[in-house]
Formats: sequence, structure tokens, C-alpha cells
Amino acid sequence: MATSGTITYTMPTVDIVTKAFSKLGVKIGEQELEPHEFQDGIDSLNLLIKNWAAQGLHLWAKDEAVLFLDAGKSDYLVGATGDEACQLDDFIGTTTILDKVSTDTVFQLVDTAGMVAGDSVGIELDNNTRHWTTILTVDSSIQITLTAGIPSASKSGSTAFTFTTLVSRPQRILSFRRKTFANDNEIPVITWSREEYFNQINKSSKGTVVNAYYSPQLNNGRVYVWQTANSVNDFIRYTFERQLEDVTTDTDNLDFPQEWLLPIIYNLADILADDYDVTPAKMQKINAKAASLLDDILGWDEEMTSLFIQPDFN
Repeated sequence: MATSGTITYTMPTVDIVTKAFSKLGVKIGEQELEPHEFQDGIDSLNLLIKNWAAQGLHLWAKDEAVLFLDAGKSDYLVGATGDEACQLDDFIGTTTILDKVSTDTVFQLVDTAGMVAGDSVGIELDNNTRHWTTILTVDSSIQITLTAGIPSASKSGSTAFTFTTLVSRPQRILSFRRKTFANDNEIPVITWSREEYFNQINKSSKGTVVNAYYSPQLNNGRVYVWQTANSVNDFIRYTFERQLEDVTTDTDNLDFPQEWLLPIIYNLADILADDYDVTPAKMQKINAKAASLLDDILGWDEEMTSLFIQPDFN
């Protein structure tokens, strides 16, 4: 007998909430949930997701991003309304072909592949700053027009960086690396604690970034770097854990792999049990099953890496 050949099974929110209530005995057979019950299920599901986001696992939610540096700048906002930063696969870097002067908007580039109107674009200027604006039009395979002209001269061979969307606020930043454009080397940057950064005496010292500290905050996160960059062609690549997406409608799929579906159903039922007429015996059974399934999935949701042990010679 042939297998299905598919691996895309998932479950929309309405089915997850319905199954959770079924485990409690609140929904029986074809009986429909009351609107307030379904809303309670949605709210509890979002609370569960937010709580699990604090676990620091979730391999599928780890991603790579680029933070563009300014010479002499010590801290950067990272998020939907922050400074220029994007996911790594959204970043395009190239160089200009001709010298340009103040107010010029038409730029010839080595390549415009992947660029579209509305993208953010940063042009390196001769004074070691980067002019950020947006692309008005992509005129050809080697030419774009900027929405706002550059404020000062930019020589041929200057860098041009583009991206489409600002990166979301990281839940955590797991590692930093410094990179210079057109150089393949990525140099690890040491992650500092808040105390280590703020105890640094001269926070404006220029050179190359060797330490960084990330503060998540509420709207935009904030990345502090030391030393500050001495070139706008340096940038930071970082590995981050993104926020898990909310559930907003009954047709939404969850921002979780399919392996998490059963643990989610039972743990949602476990949360809802406190507010519904569930017998102590059934509540205990659901709680044990929820804990067991969560423990199993957390054991799976981790990287397969080697463990190295060595004596403490100190």
C-alpha cells in the first residue's frame, strides 16, 4: 500500500481550541463551543505561546540578521521602528560605478538584481557616513533612482546596501560577529552583560567592534557596541531568536512545527481546566499528560551538538 507522499499536516486554531475543550469534556460530540469559550481558548493559547517564548529554545525561531553600523555610534535600536537592520537573506550589498555630487539621485551600480522600488537603500558618502533613503525606481540592471538625493559627495566604488523590511525585535541575541563588506571573514564579537558594558569608561572609543550587549526592551531592542565602528562598511551579523507570532483568527496556523501540535493541545487543556467544571481526577490526568508531552518535545527541540568536558586548571 502506497504512502501519502505528503508531510504538510497542520491544524488551524479552531481545531486546536476545540480539541483542547474536548479533552476537558466541555465539548461533547458535535456540540459547538460558545463564542465566549472559543475566545477564552484563543486568549489562553496566546498566553501559553508567550510563556513558552521565555524558554529560549525553539530552533525554528532562530534566524540571522545584519545591523548596519555608523562610525562613532555606540548604540542602535533594533525592531519595527528602529535603526537600519534586516534579516540576512534580505540584505543586498553592491558598489557604485560613477562619482556623484550633492543632491544626485540617479546611481549606477554594479548590479541591481533583487532590488525593488520602496526598498531602503544606504549609499556610502566620502565623509564616512551612510545616506539612507528609499529606492524610487529600479531603472535597469545597473541603475536606480533614489527618493532623496545624497547630502554630500560619493565617489565611484562606494558601497550601496539595500533591504526590504526592518528586522523584528529579537527576543534574544545569541551571538554577534563583525564583518567588513567585501571581506569573507566574520570575527566573533564577545557578548557582554549590562554591567560589563555600562562599567566601560570610554563608550565612544573608535576602532572595531569587539564587544556587544543586547537589551530586549519592549518595542525596539537596543544593541550597545564597544568599540564604536570607525567605518560605515563594517556591520554586525547576529544570530537571534525571533518572537513567536500571535494567534488572531480561528483560521490561523500556529507559528510552531507540526511536532508541537499534540503538546499544545494538552497544555492548552491544562490551562483551561482551572476555569471549567473539570473533575480533579480528569484534571490530574490532563496535567500529567501535558507535562509528559512538553518534556518530550523540549528534549527534541535542541541542537544536536557535541559536549566537551575538560578539567578546571585554575
